[in-house]
Amino acid sequence: MCKDVVENILEYIDSELDDQTLKALEEHTSECPECGEFVKTYKKMLWLSGKLKEKTFVTPEIRDRLKKLLKHKVSTLHI
Repeated sequence: MCKDVVENILEYIDSELDDQTLKALEEHTSECPECGEFVKTYKKMLWLSGKLKEKTFVTPEIRDRLKKLLKHKVSTLHI
C-alpha cells in the first residue's frame, strides 16, 4: 500500500481518485506514520510552491514530468 500512496499522490492531492481508492489511501495514511507524513509533506510543498495548479508557470508537461519522476522513484523503492 505504501507504494500505492506514492504512485497516486498527484491524483490524491488533486482529488481525482475514485471513491474506493481514496478511501483505501486515506485509511492507510491514517494508520501508517510514514505515508501520513509523506502526504502531509507533499501537501505542504504544494502550498509553499504556490499551489502548482494555480500557477501558470506549471504547464501540463511539467506536471507529467513530475508524475513520471515519482513513478520512476517508486519503481526503485524496496517497500
